[in-house]
Amino acid sequence: MIINFLKKTVSFSILIVVIITSLQILITFRIKDKTVFGHDNWDTTSNIDADIVLLGSSRCWMHLDPGFFNKKFNLKTVNIGMNGHSKINSIQLRLENYLMKNKSPKFVIFSFDPFIEPYFNKSDSNLINKDKYSRFAFMPTKENEALVEYFKFNNAEKYIPLYAIFKYKLLGDCVTLNNSNLFPEGFGMNDEVWNTTKSPVNDELKKYYFTDNEASILKKQLYNLNEFCKKKEIKIICIQTPVYKVLYDKKKFQQTISICESNNIEVIDANYEIIRNNSINFYNTNHLNKKGVNEMNKLLKNEQKLINFLK
Repeated sequence: MIINFLKKTVSFSILIVVIITSLQILITFRIKDKTVFGHDNWDTTSNIDADIVLLGSSRCWMHLDPGFFNKKFNLKTVNIGMNGHSKINSIQLRLENYLMKNKSPKFVIFSFDPFIEPYFNKSDSNLINKDKYSRFAFMPTKENEALVEYFKFNNAEKYIPLYAIFKYKLLGDCVTLNNSNLFPEGFGMNDEVWNTTKSPVNDELKKYYFTDNEASILKKQLYNLNEFCKKKEIKIICIQTPVYKVLYDKKKFQQTISICESNNIEVIDANYEIIRNNSINFYNTNHLNKKGVNEMNKLLKNEQKLINFLK
């Protein structure tokens, strides 16, 4: 009797493992080469071989329109801004991942402004949107291993089928893919009109500007990023895009320009006064909406530095 019970228990356990593994395989196949949330595009930006890569945090993802560069300069462009992640190590990690899956671009346009943060050691991480990126946790590809390490996914999440899917409540999103087409323009275009009740007008985000002590660290880390790009035969230019007027700090935005110039990196100050002074161009204090992006592009198309750089 005991032997029969053990046999049934083992058989049942094997059946459960087979079912769970099969479901994980089906889900993996379902989301392969697709996004689940729109900005988890690490695999959908494979084999693009763009001429221009747009690089940075959410202020890249929300502000820099690849369609504008495609049309204006006739150069294939991809936006790989990483929403919620403004440290240079995470930004370079995203670029390195892209380069493992594509030919090197001719140009990188880096959204570099006072919100960019230095990092202090290789283990620096930011767990914002970790749940969204957990779709990469199970049995990560060689190209995505660094991403999985950055988000500090544990061995259970990496090797137990469905564990990460259920832990981060992704099953419904992975099955339906209802949010996979949130950003059909290839960047975080936002049509919202600023709801000042939801996002009050204040200058609280100034506390996230890098400090004067961090500026020297950023200078060195920007230099390292530039050297990395040079080795890949990529030319880099920096750009700082508008914030609403309550956030504008002339000294701080001039400091980012100085950091770039000290590294002999071209920089474009697109924090145009005519845009930053009008709330209709924003959906919160530090992000442009669609109208703001379009207004910025009207001015960018005549920026001689950009024109010369992309020749």
